[in-house]
Amino acid sequence: MVSSSILVSTILLVFFSTTILCSEQRNVTALLHDCYEKQIQMEFFASNVYLTFAHRLAYDGVYHGFADFFFESAEEEREHGKKFLDFHNVRNHVSHLRDITISEELSSIITVNEMLRKAKTLEDDVFSNMRTLHGYAVEAGHSETVHFIEKVTLEEQTIAVKQMHDLVKRLDHNNNSTILLQMMDQDLRKKKVKQP
Repeated sequence: MVSSSILVSTILLVFFSTTILCSEQRNVTALLHDCYEKQIQMEFFASNVYLTFAHRLAYDGVYHGFADFFFESAEEEREHGKKFLDFHNVRNHVSHLRDITISEELSSIITVNEMLRKAKTLEDDVFSNMRTLHGYAVEAGHSETVHFIEKVTLEEQTIAVKQMHDLVKRLDHNNNSTILLQMMDQDLRKKKVKQP
């Protein structure tokens, strides 16, 4: 009697432990999928914001270097989004893209200083979500996703974050002067500032 109750207890314990582990694995996989879709959405959102900034600067016709910089940054973010989409699609995952709307606040930014600060914040947010995605992939045991992030996207994103931080730091260090903005614009025109 005692041994049969121990056997039943052991079987129940193993069954429920396996069920709990499977449930936790499904939760992590769901979180991974949600975070993946968020990353794709963030990449395309950043691309659209940069395109808005680039258009605004090109229209004003003063800072051509910054306009080109934002056009190139928009294309880069779009490429990142496409890479994530392609990676996701190859693994037979359905991606649900949502409307990308840029708030009135963002679309009304007119100064280069504000644009660079917002771009820095966007790059930080995209990088932060990418790190979260990487963490979920490690936790879920998705080695392909871990490899993809580490080998394909992480370095590009790190360079973009550093570049935005350097530009904003340069602005802050020189009290946001107009002369400095013109010099930075000339540097960007001459491609002295490395593009990621």
